[in-house]
Amino acid sequence: MKYVVTSTLLYSRLQLIDRVITQKNSFPILSCFLFKIKDNNLEVTATDNDTTLKCNIALTESDSDSSFAIPAKQLLDILKEIPEQPLAIEYNPTTLQIDITYQNGHFSLQAEPGDEFPALKKHDGEGHRITLEAATLSRGFASAIIAASNDEARKVMNGIFIDITPQDLSVVASDGHKLVCYKIICDTNNTTTNFILPRKPATLLRSIIDKMSGDITLCTYDDGSAVIEADSFNMTCRLLQEKYPNYKNVIPQNNTNIATIDKASLQSAVRRVLVASDKATSLCKFTFEPGKVTLITENQPYAQSAEEKIVCQYEGTPLRIGFRGDYLLELLSTIQSQDVILRLSDPSRAGLILPSEQEKNTDVIMLLMPLLIAN
Repeated sequence: MKYVVTSTLLYSRLQLIDRVITQKNSFPILSCFLFKIKDNNLEVTATDNDTTLKCNIALTESDSDSSFAIPAKQLLDILKEIPEQPLAIEYNPTTLQIDITYQNGHFSLQAEPGDEFPALKKHDGEGHRITLEAATLSRGFASAIIAASNDEARKVMNGIFIDITPQDLSVVASDGHKLVCYKIICDTNNTTTNFILPRKPATLLRSIIDKMSGDITLCTYDDGSAVIEADSFNMTCRLLQEKYPNYKNVIPQNNTNIATIDKASLQSAVRRVLVASDKATSLCKFTFEPGKVTLITENQPYAQSAEEKIVCQYEGTPLRIGFRGDYLLELLSTIQSQDVILRLSDPSRAGLILPSEQEKNTDVIMLLMPLLIAN
């Protein structure tokens, strides 16, 4: 049984789906890729039993159908060193031997029977299915995922909340200190539903659809699973079966102090003054006045401090408020517009960070909780 595939195409696809595989597996088969060849198509599958990722790769030559599991790390380590060229893969179903031939060389690997690889369960119940632009959803995930919690004890806050109404789809994440809500105005087939995508499949999905053109299809099922199809990739994952906090209730509606600032100037100033900040808190104090904002940091145990003024357009009463500078930089890094808008209320209430110009068919809101400033 012989198959021919382009080396760089195979390597790039395997690199992506390899991220599903965990480093230490109690079942050796979970450290393998499942190769299924039918006609001139190679379907590669990787799984950790919670998330399963498949991709389809066109073969330039195929003489029969077959199925086998191949050690993922060994295969990737070899492919990484091979420049672009055709690879001939020969599989012996009797000995389970795989021979891969390339220009001036070849290597052999021992495979496992394909039927020993975990089979994907059929979905129970009806599904909700919507299709939208992959590029738009990719930007939503890129913005939201930085606000997700890293605390493994709070699984529900680790994930990405997808909130779907008949008019839009919102990608939401929060760690209790910062929150991102990236709303996409789109046709959802009159669907009303929501679900929590765990952090691992959310990160995988972002990697897959980053810079991808075309559409992506999301389908959730009553059995607590989701199927996501994008280009030649198909991902199935278990959803978190917990209730997500009501994020809409924490977004302030009456922040009437409004500052409009050049994003690049604000980022540069924050980076500079953070050098002298208390590394435990990254506290940066902002004083907003008409025409300017003053940034102050200090690290008293080391007798360090910094102060910088930048121009801004400010409407409201003078206000002094503290934020974690590192969190602010994370949120600013996802904004595409030249200017950013900060909507503030008082030193004890959350501030809103918005792009000065929303992208087409999107509405992005970011929230950052303040740090109390000692008098």
